[in-house]
Amino acid sequence: MNPSGKLKKTIVSKVQESSIERRNAPKILFIGGPTASGKSLLALQIARETSCEIINADSRQIYRNLSIGTSQPDSDAIQEIPHHLYAFLEPSEEFTAADFERKASEVISQIIGRGNLPIVVGGTGFYMKALLHGVWPVGPRNEKLRKRLRAIHERHGIFFFHKMLMRLDPDSAANIAPQDTYRMIRALEILFQSGIPRSQLDRIQEERYNALKYFMDPGREKLHQNIEQRTNAMLAGGWIEEVKQLTAQYPGFENMPAAKSLGYFEILQHLNGQLNFEQCKEIINLRTKQYAKRQRTWFRNQDHFEPLSSEEPLYKMIEFVLQWYRN
Repeated sequence: MNPSGKLKKTIVSKVQESSIERRNAPKILFIGGPTASGKSLLALQIARETSCEIINADSRQIYRNLSIGTSQPDSDAIQEIPHHLYAFLEPSEEFTAADFERKASEVISQIIGRGNLPIVVGGTGFYMKALLHGVWPVGPRNEKLRKRLRAIHERHGIFFFHKMLMRLDPDSAANIAPQDTYRMIRALEILFQSGIPRSQLDRIQEERYNALKYFMDPGREKLHQNIEQRTNAMLAGGWIEEVKQLTAQYPGFENMPAAKSLGYFEILQHLNGQLNFEQCKEIINLRTKQYAKRQRTWFRNQDHFEPLSSEEPLYKMIEFVLQWYRN
């Protein structure tokens, strides 16, 4: 699993050549944060005050027919403010950070061309990193290496594998759930191919945009309350029925990328009789809180995202954003 010297030299050379002038770069507002922190609502409130369009940066909200379990915007919000990159992929399709960077860059160009401000909203830090810094040339997917990594994963289990990633690339591990096998393998593949952790690759290239970056951080206690309230609301709102429909519409859904979304695995276990309803809800809440903790850690330590408390006056936040944008 030794990295290619030529590949590493190429990356280092590209780092040395990277000197991007940002004074005249397009302005973009980023609003990140953990799940259930209120970032989507904040983006919508800001968008109502000026000419904005919202771009999804959540790796689960990209899938069709997962509207309840991934808290996709409702039809009223979509009709009020233009939304992009929501619910456009089939559950069976893979979608990488490089794919996101390419599609989101195209959408941003179109939004700027219309004279509007792009607001990138979501909790998937790798997506935001890819958009801010571009995607580095780490080589094509290596099936031989992937096979070896999958064998380790199958032999030792998801939590051992996640601890291995945490030891080798803690920043990447902080943004990947243990259940997300695909992204864990990809992060380790990048590390072993290039000799550079994926999280470091994201840091070394200068930002391509004039970006104002915030992350919603209501605090641990409030966030946990929000998560529990939202889980209850989603289960009461038809989440289990949504999963039933997905398994009927997509044979083999349990093995598709979309099924790795938080809560879907537990609901599948409930439908298969492995968990009762209360057990299902309890595990969903636990794993969502664990994921939110990793997201908070990521945004506190990455790319100078400024924290925002839900207690801060909204009008002051909106006033500052509008002044930054207009100037």
